[in-house]
Amino acid sequence: MKVSVDVYTKNVDAALEAFKLALESGATDIRLNSSEDYSTKEFEYLNFMFEADHTSPAISALDNGPFSKNTDDL
Repeated sequence: MKVSVDVYTKNVDAALEAFKLALESGATDIRLNSSEDYSTKEFEYLNFMFEADHTSPAISALDNGPFSKNTDDL
């Protein structure tokens, strides 16, 4: 079964590694977006999204990294 993943992190290196793993694991519709504070223009977090089979190693690897389902938990 294909699932959609939508997580957040402040760790740029972890996000890039997760992006690479998703790409190598056959995930589709992979996106990595940054968010910044509107008034100060300072970096806030990265939003990492992709679609993959529910057994994909790209999904299980997120449990071992600094990723959260909500930006409030960063």
